[in-house]
Amino acid sequence: MSTSSKPSLFHRFLGFYFRLLCILAVDLIVTIINGRVLGLTSVYEKPVVTLIGMAVILLLFFFLFSIIDRLTKIVLKMTVEMGNLLVFRKTAVFLILCGISFGIYILYYHAWFGVWPKIQFGSFL
Repeated sequence: MSTSSKPSLFHRFLGFYFRLLCILAVDLIVTIINGRVLGLTSVYEKPVVTLIGMAVILLLFFFLFSIIDRLTKIVLKMTVEMGNLLVFRKTAVFLILCGISFGIYILYYHAWFGVWPKIQFGSFL
């Protein structure tokens, strides 16, 4: 009896979704760092700030791209394991994904506008 090592459609979807979340997380980090680097213009000249920003982004991407695949696999494994502990496995995994997505949304909102979003769930109903 041979077992298929091909991942299921569900696992491929989760891997794809976590890659999207990693891309958003990396962009969020870059957005926050860009804001901090641009704040250096009060101390340094713009050409120096540009070089500092470029160096920081290159280092960040070099480091993050080396771990994105490992991070994706670790988070995917943890999410599936957490989902396995619950009765409705796929529903639980999708709820976890929604929670992570919502968290990234809130962090983006704060990074872009400098304030935390005022979320009123009653207005959605």
